[in-house]
Amino acid sequence: MKKRLILIFTVTALACLAVVGCSNNNIDTAKVRAAFPSLTGEDKDDLELGLKAIEQSNYVAALRPLKVLAIKVKMDKNQTLILKDTLTKAEAMAAKHK
Repeated sequence: MKKRLILIFTVTALACLAVVGCSNNNIDTAKVRAAFPSLTGEDKDDLELGLKAIEQSNYVAALRPLKVLAIKVKMDKNQTLILKDTLTKAEAMAAKHK
């Protein structure tokens, strides 16, 4: 009985550590900026507005300009993945801060 209890506790602790360790919600704004070097005009302004809001931990304000950018700008596969990941993390952080 004691061995089974220790085993259950150990497995539960490892599962919790795996979940906590795998949930990396840090948003690398430099990586996002580097992925969109050719943006100009209003599109660049939307990107900067969203990333500045993220840097100020205002995730709710970051969502709208980044979603507009995702709709308006034609992106390659890498840019799409980076922006989608950024939006997902910003949405998660916004939900956490409500």
